[in-house]
Amino acid sequence: MTWLIGQIALRTGLGSLLSSLITYAVIAALAVGGYWLWSSHLYNSGYSDGSAHERAAWVAQREEDQARRDAKNAADQRKLNEIEAENLELERLLAQTHADLEEALKADNADQKPAISKNIAKAINATGRP
Repeated sequence: MTWLIGQIALRTGLGSLLSSLITYAVIAALAVGGYWLWSSHLYNSGYSDGSAHERAAWVAQREEDQARRDAKNAADQRKLNEIEAENLELERLLAQTHADLEEALKADNADQKPAISKNIAKAINATGRP
């Protein structure tokens, strides 16, 4: 290394102490600058690698959470569909029962005359029904 410094001093044409100090300072500055650039490069590449790794982990977690939400939503929708089908069946049975009762009333002619007279109904209402 000292041979290189000496050669640089000779080639510049200045062999004095001042020129060798300047040469040492330039070489030291180049060494420090090179080390700083290399460290900066390593830091930036490590930061980029870490950022990419964190992004991949975040995307994987987001996809897992989305799959879990989709499965829960599908289960909830199946449950709602079952409840709706049950409700429609109950409405159909209620309509059928209502139609059967209407038909039975028409068959007995119950809709044309009251079961008891008005005077008896008023008397029962006055005393109160059990």
